[in-house]
Amino acid sequence: MAQDSTAERVRRAMRDEVLDHVRRHGSASRPELESVLGMSRPTVAAVAQELLDSDLLTEHQGTGAGRGRPGRRLLPQYPPGAVVGVDLGHRHLGVAVATFDLTVQAEARSEVDVDGDPDAALSTVARLIRRLVDEVEADLRAHGTGTGLVTTCVAGVPGPLNAARQAVASPTILAGWSALDLAGELSERTGLTVHLDNDANLGALAEHRHGAARGNDNVIYVKASDGVGAGLIINGSPVHGSSGAAGEIGHTQITQDGAWCRCGNRGCLETIVSTQQILHQMAHLRPGESGPPPRLHEFADHPVARKIFAESGRTLGRVLANLCALLDPATVVIGGEMSQADAFVDGIRDSVRRLAQPGFDDRVQVSPAALGLRAELVGSLTLARDIALRAALT
Repeated sequence: MAQDSTAERVRRAMRDEVLDHVRRHGSASRPELESVLGMSRPTVAAVAQELLDSDLLTEHQGTGAGRGRPGRRLLPQYPPGAVVGVDLGHRHLGVAVATFDLTVQAEARSEVDVDGDPDAALSTVARLIRRLVDEVEADLRAHGTGTGLVTTCVAGVPGPLNAARQAVASPTILAGWSALDLAGELSERTGLTVHLDNDANLGALAEHRHGAARGNDNVIYVKASDGVGAGLIINGSPVHGSSGAAGEIGHTQITQDGAWCRCGNRGCLETIVSTQQILHQMAHLRPGESGPPPRLHEFADHPVARKIFAESGRTLGRVLANLCALLDPATVVIGGEMSQADAFVDGIRDSVRRLAQPGFDDRVQVSPAALGLRAELVGSLTLARDIALRAALT
């Protein structure tokens, strides 16, 4: 009995490993699975057949330009259903519902003071989730795929999280949210199972799976916007730290006697490099103008603005150069609103290469996020899908 139980656990673990690899990479051949996962040919054949019989994988003839007939490839096959992703920014929120192949079925965005008015932000996001879920479930039912198809939601939060409590951890950053059971409140208001993660972690996941860092398992992703945070992926796995607050590089001290930061310290990176700081430095470029506050992209072609962007990028790049020396990533991906300025990314690239150790100056690729400003939302959908599919297998 114990032997059968142990054998079943091993079989299930191998099945999950094969399925996870194919889902992460979009497809795989049997020889690839043997090589990457270290499984024998008979084991891969047996596990693949079980997954094919369970309709969790499908198989198609590969394509290629080389000699000989291309081998057959295993592709993921997803069950009916959908998941919800939420991107909470400091001044906006976005909600999307996507099927398990990450095809977005419905999406909405609202400009909200997330930092200063958590009650309004929570009410807005709950209302948008309910509306979009109702729309998507009605459409899925119309196509005969059943009911109760949306169960899982992941929300990205722009601040440090307490992983155990699934709540905002800092009493000074997103201060109005620190006493709020965000996951519990959203779950109660929407009827979904809600999970939280840091927004930069979700951006890193999205760019690693689908974007500029695809194929690289050692990645630093930086969201440079109203705040500055990093998502870290080492050897293919996300790094959250002992309490869930890894990657808060925006609170790296640059000068001891600098401006006060919202975290309670002085001279933090965020007091020098952030959307609001850069807009403040550019205020003289549009004197006397009234109306809504300008957006960074409106200054993209101004020659003085390019210098400000470049210098801000070089400042962030010095912090990232130290992080590169510690973690040795293959790729640094720059996301967030400031990544839309080429001069900003060029400034980061300049510092990272200039301060790299001799022999390593060309090994780290610095790129803007391929998913642009959608990286965090795509990451929340990706994680929600992973969670929902794991739950379906248990």
